[in-house]
Amino acid sequence: MTRVSFTVVRLGGAALIWADRPLGGSIAPKLNQALAQLDADAASPIVIDLVRVPALDQGVVAVLAAAAVRAGESGRGLELRLSRGRSATVASAAQLRMVIDQAYPSTAEPI
Repeated sequence: MTRVSFTVVRLGGAALIWADRPLGGSIAPKLNQALAQLDADAASPIVIDLVRVPALDQGVVAVLAAAAVRAGESGRGLELRLSRGRSATVASAAQLRMVIDQAYPSTAEPI
């Protein structure tokens, strides 16, 4: 049996994706599928709760960046909840990567 690494909760038109463990590349396809479905359903807002996620890898960051672009193109943005009470609404891959790089310095790609 596969262990689920994130949970999707729908409340009316809104959606919350919540996780409490490191999110690695093996979960990226399932996360991408969930976010694409929420986008297709025009969920708003889409909130990604990373408060208890200690680490993300580049595969997951790429999925989140693509979701931010889709959300931005539809005028919604992707809402991130991060540790230490931080939050951000991102509408592009560049914004998403900047916020993630600040919250998770070890995920920053080398220049």
